[in-house]
Amino acid sequence: MHRVVLAFLVAMTLALPAYASARSELKAGYDALRRHDYDKAISLFTSAIETGDLTRPNLALAYHYRGAEYLNIGRYDEAIADFDRAIRLEPVKLPTAYSDRGIAYRRKGDYAKAIADYSEAIRLWPDWHDWYLNRGLAYAANRQYAEAIADFGRALYYRPDLISAYIARGDAYLALDNKPEALADYRRPAIVPARAAE
Repeated sequence: MHRVVLAFLVAMTLALPAYASARSELKAGYDALRRHDYDKAISLFTSAIETGDLTRPNLALAYHYRGAEYLNIGRYDEAIADFDRAIRLEPVKLPTAYSDRGIAYRRKGDYAKAIADYSEAIRLWPDWHDWYLNRGLAYAANRQYAEAIADFGRALYYRPDLISAYIARGDAYLALDNKPEALADYRRPAIVPARAAE
C-alpha cells in the first residue's frame, strides 16, 4: 500500500461529514491498518460499512481500505470485490484502488487485467512512480520486456533512487539477453542511495 497516498486519503476521509460511530469505526480501521493488524482492520472496516451511515466517498474508502487488507493477507478475490465496489462508488478519485486491484490481479496471474488497472491509475495520476513500477512488473511477468523496461524507466524518472526499479529493469534487460544494460542497472542501486542522501 502506498503510505503517502493513504495518508492523503485518510485526511480526506476525516474532512468529510459522516455519522460519528461510522466515522470512528473507519478511523479505528485505518489505525489498525497502519499497525498491520489486518484482521482487526477488516473487522472495523466491515463494521463501518455495515452501519449504513457512511457518505459515498467514505464508503468507497472503507471498501478500498478493507480490500487493501484482504490483499495484504492474500485473499485476492475478496480484495478485488472490494476494489470493484470502491471504484464503482468513486471511479475517478481513487487511483490507488485501481493500482491495488492490479496488484491482486497480477498475483493471481491475470496480467492483462493488472496492466489495464495500472494504466487507469496512471491516467488518473500520471506522476506517481509506483503505478509505472507495478505495470512494469506485470509486463515483465507477461514477457513483454520492452514495455516493462519503458515503465521502469518512467518510474525512475519520478523516483531516481527506486532500487527495485533498477533491479527489475536489469532483470528485463537480462531476459532480452542485453547483458551490458542489465549489469549497468544492477550496479546502479549501490550508487543511487548515496547520491539521494546528498
